[in-house]
Amino acid sequence: MKNKSRVLGATLAAGVLLVAAACGNGSSGGGGGGGPADEVVVAYSQTVDSLDPHQFKSDAGYGVVGNIYGTLLQEKYDASKDGILDYSGQSAPYLAESATWNAAKTVLTFVLKDGLKFGNGDPVTSEDVVWSLQRALSDVGYVQAIGQWLNITDAKTQIVATDDRTVELRVTHYSPLIEQLLAFQIFAILDKSAVEAAAGADDPWGAKFLATDATPTGPYVVESQIAGKSVTLKKNPDFTAADIGDAPARVVVQSMPDAQQAFLALQNGAVDLVYGITPDIAQAVQKDDKLHLYDLKYSTIAYVGFNNNDPALKDVKVRQALSYLMPYDALRSDVMNGFAGAAYGAVPYPMQDSLDETGDKVAYPTDVAKAEQLLAEAGHENLSLTLSVPASDTTLSEDAVFIQSALKKGGVNVKINKMSDADYNANLGKMQMYLDTWYSWGQDSVYQMFFLLTTGTFTNYTNFSNAEVDDLVKRAMATTDTAERHELSQQAQQIIIDQAPWAFLYTQDYLVGARKGVEGITHSNDANLRFEQLRVTK
Repeated sequence: MKNKSRVLGATLAAGVLLVAAACGNGSSGGGGGGGPADEVVVAYSQTVDSLDPHQFKSDAGYGVVGNIYGTLLQEKYDASKDGILDYSGQSAPYLAESATWNAAKTVLTFVLKDGLKFGNGDPVTSEDVVWSLQRALSDVGYVQAIGQWLNITDAKTQIVATDDRTVELRVTHYSPLIEQLLAFQIFAILDKSAVEAAAGADDPWGAKFLATDATPTGPYVVESQIAGKSVTLKKNPDFTAADIGDAPARVVVQSMPDAQQAFLALQNGAVDLVYGITPDIAQAVQKDDKLHLYDLKYSTIAYVGFNNNDPALKDVKVRQALSYLMPYDALRSDVMNGFAGAAYGAVPYPMQDSLDETGDKVAYPTDVAKAEQLLAEAGHENLSLTLSVPASDTTLSEDAVFIQSALKKGGVNVKINKMSDADYNANLGKMQMYLDTWYSWGQDSVYQMFFLLTTGTFTNYTNFSNAEVDDLVKRAMATTDTAERHELSQQAQQIIIDQAPWAFLYTQDYLVGARKGVEGITHSNDANLRFEQLRVTK
């Protein structure tokens, strides 16, 4: 999960270009002219729960995995601007030396850089790459759900090594999104022999081993771990895929679930940055002259999901009425303290192909009279509903109170059901109404709609089903024509807005609190820091 959200691995943005033998990283600015700090401490609100690239993880888990493993391709970042490195819209070879398509664009050939090694010093071979990609697309974790986006139907026959340094992906048809996917950490390159040595008959892909142990191919390796508290990384001495000479020598990933404790640690210099802070802490950071707030704009959407199978919510007029009762302005200003944008449908700005090109549009402006009219037409003038929320998410819990009060003005009584994370996750798809957030890596509209709102998809927690949306999304997935894809996407978005399977509340900014002198914050597609880009002046 990411941003306290449901997240499915990766998605994609347009404009990816592959450049043979290019460097995958941009350059970052220095901190006040001083040299890089020997050690940087990064605080997260969660523990590092898994080191397996193919399992769902906490933000902290994704953060570590994204820095200890290398991928064939990596995002490029624009030069540092106000301490932030923005994704450039392109990816380039990283562990690969080159990546080229054949004339028909049905075979993507990777040639590995010479001399690549795992953290234990063993060489990285094309056999490791093939096995790693096949593992990703196996049933070992959630990444197999993304296989269709690579246009690979049989990983055993379509991902092959032709020599020790060359790997071919033989796809059914071209998609410009394939390159972007392969830059995400879910397609990390693992050590086949090391994992297989630890695997067993009941665990053929070595999931138990990789949950706590790593076979690094990235810029950092795990130096030490304190279960439930911290993971310390050090530079990988055998990493040659990119120049990490100026990167911090050591990064401590610290678990600090108490937001106030993390803020105090930032103030007193015990940590250098806190990743994913709450809106109230963000305001406190802004008021401290020794600290700096990095406000990263993403399309993370907060929404109320309506169970479309529930008798009280089957009628589209009821869902529309509830949407007209939502207190959008209050949620953005009083709960999010202004660190939020408008959400026009399920594909909000700045997501690719969004109907909203500015981030200012609201699908259902608050209108109590309109809501009352729709409820009357639907024959539901006195509704009583239950709104479920994960108790661990303080922002969503506060949202729930505002929503309860707002809906009461329209004659709708709402009971708030605060649930443990385990109960909440186990009941997704069954709850009458629920509050949640979602971020799709890469911010691609078609991917977002496919996984959240097409019939029968396992992450379609509202049970929404619309044959026209299904068809439009399917056609958008199949086409290689950018203009056609854009049009199909926008048609599907409008139908979803009209059908109101969710109340589209707002988009959340991702907030990073840092002490002055911290730069190189990566505004990446997967919402993770690239530790080798950090520059900290002590």
